[in-house]
Amino acid sequence: MFRKIKFCAIKLARLKDDAACIICAAKSTLLGAALLAPELALAGGGLDSATEGANTFKIWLYSFLGVCASCVLLWKGAECWADRSHWSEFVTLGGKVAVVGAVVGVLAPYLWNLFT
Repeated sequence: MFRKIKFCAIKLARLKDDAACIICAAKSTLLGAALLAPELALAGGGLDSATEGANTFKIWLYSFLGVCASCVLLWKGAECWADRSHWSEFVTLGGKVAVVGAVVGVLAPYLWNLFT
């Protein structure tokens, strides 16, 4: 009347590549966020709010880098004044600061304008 039923535990197949599973989950999360993004952008103020935030960050970044560059040059100038360093190193450092400032002040806005 009753059949003999043999119960066996179901073994789950272990994924060979856990990274592929993580990447798949990240892709679906990103797709879901992209589908919800228009509503969230409009709820958060839209593009004008994002542009204003980017401009505020840009002003903060330029101010911070300007203060850091001034501090570095003052420190190196004080070392030269105390004869702990040569004035040629101060001039070289001034050139390096000018190059980095040019990259931040000229190249970054140019690249930013390519996307706007």
